[in-house]
Amino acid sequence: MRIGSNASSGRLSDTPRCRTLVPATTEMRFRKSNIEFRMLTVFSVVAESQSLTKAAEVLGVTQSAVSQTIKHLEDQTGATLLLRRSRPVRLTAAGQILYDYASRLLADGQRMMAELQMAADQRLSELSIGIIDSLGGVISQPLVKRIKPLTAKVMLRTGVAAPLSDAFLHRDLDILITSDPMREQTELERFPILRDPFVVIAPAGRIPADADPPKWLAQNVPFVRFSRETLIGRTADLVARRLEIRLATHYEFDNTETILRFVQGGHGWAIVTALCLAHHPHLLRGTSVLPLAAGGNTRVITLLSHRNEFGDLPGRLAQICRSICEEELSPVLQDIAPWLAKQLSILPEQRTGGPPAPQASL
Repeated sequence: MRIGSNASSGRLSDTPRCRTLVPATTEMRFRKSNIEFRMLTVFSVVAESQSLTKAAEVLGVTQSAVSQTIKHLEDQTGATLLLRRSRPVRLTAAGQILYDYASRLLADGQRMMAELQMAADQRLSELSIGIIDSLGGVISQPLVKRIKPLTAKVMLRTGVAAPLSDAFLHRDLDILITSDPMREQTELERFPILRDPFVVIAPAGRIPADADPPKWLAQNVPFVRFSRETLIGRTADLVARRLEIRLATHYEFDNTETILRFVQGGHGWAIVTALCLAHHPHLLRGTSVLPLAAGGNTRVITLLSHRNEFGDLPGRLAQICRSICEEELSPVLQDIAPWLAKQLSILPEQRTGGPPAPQASL
């Protein structure tokens, strides 16, 4: 079977083939087909934006150039790929098949180049990293500065855990630093970075001296919570059940800053983590920060990577993150409350593949 071509002569290679396995019509299509990664990129952007005009804007080319590329792909594949008259533009059945293959091929191409560069001990051309908000606000700037020798371009994205996890699993992010270890994803490698304790924050002067703070607050003060759609919100619910308290929720947000502002304004109390406080220390004036069960309720922040990708880079990044956290977080937490700096612990260097072992922490 012919599987290659002679680029200099333009002739097919002389590798013996079995004609009975390759019908003439199929062989003619193989000879005509020369689908390039560039063309697949254009098609993928059209499929994802559902618009030729938007795709042209994203790619920085004219709409005519996008249309010509799609037409060329349709000529090569012998199939209609788009329903152009629909608004938004939709994929045909053949177009969906091509999009699925193109997504995998483009992702494989990016990984191939990354591994080749790592093998040649060169800097990566680009590295995309996702970091949950509560940590990103503290380490983003020093992290970018320290990894500049490792990559020519850093793409950094911060946000809540769930959208970042989706982006990571869809290969839109190379590395993810998160509170969600994604235990069900056995193909991931995990590098624990730190243990982040849950704490109580309440308006100053509200809690009687002889009261059990969480139980008294739950009975007497409105609760300001993270949205149930967020991982930290669901984990706070677990903490409350451990403490055997019932939360009287009056306000629900998916933003740490808004929650702290409501507490600072005297509207209620909240369960947050040390990282949340370190991200917004200016919002702690007029509040009291109190421990929960002597630091027994924690979450683990972990760096995730896909197994056997980027060589030893994920481990190096994890160690950089540990160093930054030790240097940047400890002084901030010491100023907030000395006991808080002791409860947040930097974890020793460790690399695990497959599902992580169950942890006592949350």
